[in-house]
Amino acid sequence: MKVYCASSYDEITKITFDLKCNFNDEILYRGTTNDLIPSIVQKCSYSTYEDLVVKEYLLLEGFKKYSHLKYKFKEGDNLEWEIRIAAREHGLASSLMDWSNSLDIAIEFAIYDFEAKNIDYTTIWILNKSKIKQISIPEKTINFNQITTPSIIQFTPYIESTYYKRKFIQGGFFLKQPFQDITNPLNLNSFYSDHLTQIIILKDAVGGIWKKIASNVDLDMPAMPVTNASDKTLDKICKALNENYA
Repeated sequence: MKVYCASSYDEITKITFDLKCNFNDEILYRGTTNDLIPSIVQKCSYSTYEDLVVKEYLLLEGFKKYSHLKYKFKEGDNLEWEIRIAAREHGLASSLMDWSNSLDIAIEFAIYDFEAKNIDYTTIWILNKSKIKQISIPEKTINFNQITTPSIIQFTPYIESTYYKRKFIQGGFFLKQPFQDITNPLNLNSFYSDHLTQIIILKDAVGGIWKKIASNVDLDMPAMPVTNASDKTLDKICKALNENYA
């Protein structure tokens, strides 16, 4: 795994441009101050990964009981995928890890609320997806539990649905891992680390980078535009469901 330290927006774009050329544009981005683990590992307690399998099932069943959302698909595996991904957008803990095809959005997530976190650096991760199995839903219909090898899921209806965050620029890409791997950060897993690049943004560089992307991305835009009180309530319900298994 290669590691870079960037002190400006231009340095970040230079690094990522070179990576795009090297990997034929087959890269995705994730900006985070946390470990490279899915939200279910961050938000739910567990003794073994089997605990997380059960808790993800119970969380999703709880979401289904409350969800008022209108879905594109009416039945089958495609509906199940749509529900899982929609639930993530409302904050439900998930074993799916989202990645973006937008560098600016990844940077935004990396530096979001940086000063309040009292940390020394944040990270942009770049994943070379060309060597990882890729599945496009619904072009290929497959059951969630039948995917037992590392896979990049692209949910193509993502940009069409009103309940998805950043729907025009996020892309709808999700990493599906074997459950036995999800508690181990990707960068510490030899399979993924071979396909990862880390760009570290030090504290002193965050302000200048923030100013640069503020001209590219509306940083005041809410992560998920809410059209009614029911959407806000569903966010709160998902938060409460997560807390039940914390």
